[in-house]
Amino acid sequence: MTRATIAEMRVFESWQDYQDALKRAIAPLTDEQLQRRLLPDLRTPGEIAAHIVFGRALHLHRMLGKEAAELIPLHRWDDAAGLPRTAVDIIQGLDLTWQHITNCLMRGTANDDLPEAEAEIVQTIWGLLDHDLPHAGELSLLLGAAGLPGVEI
Repeated sequence: MTRATIAEMRVFESWQDYQDALKRAIAPLTDEQLQRRLLPDLRTPGEIAAHIVFGRALHLHRMLGKEAAELIPLHRWDDAAGLPRTAVDIIQGLDLTWQHITNCLMRGTANDDLPEAEAEIVQTIWGLLDHDLPHAGELSLLLGAAGLPGVEI
């Protein structure tokens, strides 16, 4: 096994750990906890979590096109006038986007040997992680400030 293969496996394992930790932090939250705004200019924990789902759906749909058509309704999750999402809604959104991440980005295809296909996959994965992780930190900070457990990985 090459170092690159080992590194890739470790990235995916760590990403799965992060996905699980994100769900563990969100699942027990009540609607009140999700919608608590600590400061007027800050998003609520629910808005941040919904934004994570939105970002994933947008990145995946841009890359996968019709393969990710079922993610299109999640594009509205970042609408400021939208309905607040429950913990169950958010977990379902995380699970749906995670299915596309694991089924489409982590499965490998015959085109993976082509440099442009590999570069596109790497760019999408980086975009997803680059978007998710800072918002998970933001979510953890808000939850911690409210005396609740954050995203522990």
